[in-house]
Amino acid sequence: MTNLAAVLQKLKFKHRAKFIYNTKLDPRIWNTDGNMNTLTSNALQLVAWNYIRYLQHVGFPLPDSMINDIFIHGSTSNYYYDDTSDIDICIVADLSKMSETFPGVEIYPLLKSALGAWLRNYRIKICGRGVDIEVADVSSPRYGENIYKVGSAYSLARDEWIRRPELLKPDEVRQIRRDARVKFRKIQKMYKKIRRDKMAPDFIETFLARLTHNRKASYAGNFMQPITAETMAFRMARRCGILRDLRERAAKQRSKNFNLYL
Repeated sequence: MTNLAAVLQKLKFKHRAKFIYNTKLDPRIWNTDGNMNTLTSNALQLVAWNYIRYLQHVGFPLPDSMINDIFIHGSTSNYYYDDTSDIDICIVADLSKMSETFPGVEIYPLLKSALGAWLRNYRIKICGRGVDIEVADVSSPRYGENIYKVGSAYSLARDEWIRRPELLKPDEVRQIRRDARVKFRKIQKMYKKIRRDKMAPDFIETFLARLTHNRKASYAGNFMQPITAETMAFRMARRCGILRDLRERAAKQRSKNFNLYL
């Protein structure tokens, strides 16, 4: 890599691959008593219900009466948030009518596409963070009875914790940090090989899918503890820009197939 290329690479990756674990919840979102700031809660509910109204408007059979709960989860409801963390919202709803309306169609990709279309109209920032929304079928909890996401969860509808986050002990954090750094170095090594050998998009996407699979598999046996070495290594790779660069690299290579040069 030339000196100029090295400088550009450093400018592109604004953050170091730092392991971040906090001892307090994000003060921009949470009060000192551990409950959500009222203005933040109201803003997130407004966002969630605006998205529900959009789904209703474009023809999804999702009446208000079928909304079971709206909760947030992920790193911003826990201690492993950083400046790249979005606020993750999960809408739990009865999707039976939706399945009847779209027989033979995978509902979740359809909803994901609808979310992308809706977000194109907005630049949402709550407490300086982006927002991601997912809809879950009330009849299909993933990890146990009424458990749709791993780790902590806070109900916006009821303004109370469903599951409070667990603050890990210092020795537990140190061990996870050591293991995460080992796993991150392996990710970094493969990333450099992908760039050096100009690997094909199929390989890149398979590699990214494997990282996501490993992260989810690491906490599948303990839904209360998403702070695993795999999760933190994944976040380190995301924080320093590796994941974004790989996605952009794969997309750019695939886009060449549709370019016409005259």
